[in-house]
Amino acid sequence: MTSDQKPRKQHALANSSFMPLSQLGVLNVDGKDAQSLLQNLLTNDVTALAVNHGQITGLCNPKGRLLAIFLLLHRNNSYQLILPKTMCAGLQQRLSMYILRSKVTITDVSENMTCMGLALAANATINSRELPDSIFQATENDDSVLIKYPGTQPRFLYISPSNKVSSFTTELLEQDWLSGDESDWELLEIEAGLPMIQPETKEQFTTQQVNLDLVNGVSFKKGCYPGQEIVARLHYLGTPNRRMFQAEAQTIETINVGDTVTSENGDVAGHVVRVQRKNHETVVMLLSLKLSAVELGVFVHGTKQVNIINSEFYK
Repeated sequence: MTSDQKPRKQHALANSSFMPLSQLGVLNVDGKDAQSLLQNLLTNDVTALAVNHGQITGLCNPKGRLLAIFLLLHRNNSYQLILPKTMCAGLQQRLSMYILRSKVTITDVSENMTCMGLALAANATINSRELPDSIFQATENDDSVLIKYPGTQPRFLYISPSNKVSSFTTELLEQDWLSGDESDWELLEIEAGLPMIQPETKEQFTTQQVNLDLVNGVSFKKGCYPGQEIVARLHYLGTPNRRMFQAEAQTIETINVGDTVTSENGDVAGHVVRVQRKNHETVVMLLSLKLSAVELGVFVHGTKQVNIINSEFYK
């Protein structure tokens, strides 16, 4: 760690909080051939998923560039794909191209489902719910699920039919939970180093450039899928020249997903993968960067220097 780098900072909520996540949508994939369809298309091993377990996975184009990243959850009779609503229509259309004669139905159920983030303070519980133990495991209650997410603070993604959410939030308020917002969840996502593809970055990154392989989002033992040869070649025969890092910048300017990050001499060093304002003067980000640029100093908007919080983040 160089002298201008700081220890990794954590965003921990002091009180148990629930955060409505209106930015997330849900695709439902069901039918006799749902598993085989997804297994032939996604970067992770769908056949390894037990019921009520999930995995981070992605869909690539034939050149190995990511079209989408999402949480895939195996339900009793279907699979649910959780990702930004802005990505749902495109992903549904892309997956539907491969159905052909397969017995599969892909439905966007975002308007009927509600996603909510839960962050628990130390030793907190939810009286009426059993909490899952392992990362991306889910527990089910009355058509709703709680999925455990990675991070330094216990947190869970709650997915429920929209007509059943109000009673659950009332229960949380009665247990002295606080109401947060989606920015709190996004800060926790960035801290956990989870990549995401937005419309601005569609087909821009390979799996290694956003650390999808390092968060168990890629299986190198499964069969072929679109882009698999390129992903495997980078894994077995080469060393990635880009990786994703957690970073922050002191600026009141707006930084957007997909913005270019440059080196001191103005060369392109990488791009913004995720970004969230932490306070009035601080923005935290996940950046996909050339490894050669990390130690030399990088900038957003040409003038705002970015501090790489943890240069070992990707290892």
